[in-house]
Amino acid sequence: MKAFEIHTYLGGRWKIDSVFDDRDLAVFEAERMDVSGRYPGVRVVEETFDEASNSTTNRTIFRGAKVAKANEEEFRKSAAVRRQVVTAREERKVTSVARQRQLKREAVQKKTSPVRLITILILLAGFAGGAMFGLSYLNQMM
Repeated sequence: MKAFEIHTYLGGRWKIDSVFDDRDLAVFEAERMDVSGRYPGVRVVEETFDEASNSTTNRTIFRGAKVAKANEEEFRKSAAVRRQVVTAREERKVTSVARQRQLKREAVQKKTSPVRLITILILLAGFAGGAMFGLSYLNQMM
């Protein structure tokens, strides 16, 4: 069993305006409504009910010219937004990679700081002096 619903778009919502059994009559009426300019959007939806499986399938068989233009414009807007999101992600990725490189450079600079080098040299000198003192002490004892 098939039914053809005319949906009208008004106030940001689609609403069922009328239901037909004849496809040609539904499309004709939808075209007439679309040309009248009363609604910003008109479409015809074919609804097929399968009694054996107790399921319904829907498909749009007519879209008014205004709806097609609005869909095209909406598609362009969403494509532009998607491009902006991808660009922003790429920029964040580049900046995060640059930040990681900067942190690595800073870590390397911290490892080779002169304070650390001086501290190591003082410790080595202290161990060397202690070793020399210990050896001379042992030499005197023998």
